[in-house]
Amino acid sequence: MATAEKVEQEPPPLPLEIIREILAWLPVKSIGRFRCVKKSWNSLTHDPNFIKLHYDKATEHEDVLYQRRRVFLSDMWMLYFVNLDESLSRVNLDDNSRNRVVVDKTRVQDFMGLAIHSKGLLFMRSCYREFSLFNPAINQTKNLPCPPTYDMWTDEVCGFGFDVSTLDYKVVHGHFCGDELRFSVYSLKTGSWRVIGSLYPYKRRTQGMEGRVVNGGVHWLVRSVSSSMVIISFVLAEEDVREIPMPPGFNVVEGEEDYYLSVFEGCLCVGKKDALVFWVMKEYGVAKSWTRISITVPFSEGLLSGFVKKSRHLLLLEDQMQPQLAMYNFTKKSFHNLSIRGVREPCSAGFYLESLVSPNNY
Repeated sequence: MATAEKVEQEPPPLPLEIIREILAWLPVKSIGRFRCVKKSWNSLTHDPNFIKLHYDKATEHEDVLYQRRRVFLSDMWMLYFVNLDESLSRVNLDDNSRNRVVVDKTRVQDFMGLAIHSKGLLFMRSCYREFSLFNPAINQTKNLPCPPTYDMWTDEVCGFGFDVSTLDYKVVHGHFCGDELRFSVYSLKTGSWRVIGSLYPYKRRTQGMEGRVVNGGVHWLVRSVSSSMVIISFVLAEEDVREIPMPPGFNVVEGEEDYYLSVFEGCLCVGKKDALVFWVMKEYGVAKSWTRISITVPFSEGLLSGFVKKSRHLLLLEDQMQPQLAMYNFTKKSFHNLSIRGVREPCSAGFYLESLVSPNNY
């Protein structure tokens, strides 16, 4: 009697929802490879709902955040991308020895100007007045037309953020003309600029052009018509301007422009360059919530990168008249210096999350 041959059966295919969930945990580079496996996988990973799910994994899970988070640094000529989480995982940040941590840069981009991040995209404005949106993870760039409010002879401000009310990326540009400030907004969904009809009574900017995004608004320090210093917020959803109260008793010297606006642990902060204190607005819009924070070393133009690991903040310190990257502990008042190979004089820093968001097919 002949023995029956065993027939190997292929396992049943996984449901698409399970495949979708598995892929959402993977790095961007891995998803790029898996897109070649099946047409259905390629279509799935280009779907806007999947792209959002993939991004949300990094905001919901700390281990995924550290896997996808990248620091970007700029000097006068180049933009550098660094996997700082990986480098710091090999360092004991608790020894308080102030030892120098040497980090390798991973990618380089020709660049001169300003870089601002928002939800996986970088907005870049070059010194040659060129505007673009860039996703370093998938190496896609979208060049933007010059804003209609641009005037090479006047001061300007700009910012970049995500409008949750319309699920749209927006670039905000403003220019000062006399005693007035006029804005225009670029929408990634429409692919065009729109001039805001209202004019606002602010006559010139203070130190820094880059807008700081907090609570759905892009913020700048400006001077009012009466020359008092104020914080203004361009609300992305309403596309209108509001004023934010300054810290009570904040000492502003007329004629000096060395004040800065930044973000500390998700809150607005304001201070004066070279000072060893700054103020943080713990509750957005509430004047009484301004809190004084001290630091032992001045940090360059208030540069708080937003990168935090083990209670250490990535700062650009003013060390012997030359900017120096460091991981600073505000509780213990201690820091570790960082040295990025090939980056001699960093002038700005920030971080972004690697994402699948395409500036060309949004």
